[in-house]
Amino acid sequence: MDILHNLREWLKRKWLSRDLHQALRHRDRSGLNAKCRTLGVLIDERVVPEFDGLYDWYADLNMAPKDIKVFTYLEVKKKLPTLRQNQLTNTDFDWQGHIDNPGAIEFIDTPFDVLLALYEPGNELLDLVVAKSKGKFKVGIQGLNQELFDLSLAVTPERLALMRSEFVKYMSILNKKL
Repeated sequence: MDILHNLREWLKRKWLSRDLHQALRHRDRSGLNAKCRTLGVLIDERVVPEFDGLYDWYADLNMAPKDIKVFTYLEVKKKLPTLRQNQLTNTDFDWQGHIDNPGAIEFIDTPFDVLLALYEPGNELLDLVVAKSKGKFKVGIQGLNQELFDLSLAVTPERLALMRSEFVKYMSILNKKL
């Protein structure tokens, strides 16, 4: 049984790697210089457990609150019932790396002007989500796969106040703020 599980995980990693490289090759970079009218945020809940403050960033970015969408990742689904719909877990990926979560597919297909990813290096599932995302300008943190991002911030995701000021500063420098 253990050998079968290991084989399945190995196959899953191979498919993830293949899909990641394919998504990187087909990335549309035509909207790279667009203003930040919409912001998608992808978060690993283990890294940033309290993320409700992200919705307040709209004021600093001169956006409407409805223009910020937060999608979270939790490795294992909690047994307690939750109202959160914008959540992805390991069980939402099959052994071929296909995503079986309508909310995640909608998030990936949304052409956000800026996509901000806050998770730790080595999370291949979130790397795949970022690679497949139709986000025009992708921002990550230092240590993540540099091929995926247009900008890397040298701030740990746990320090949301500092992350907020750095993110807003770079959006101003890059003339992305409205």
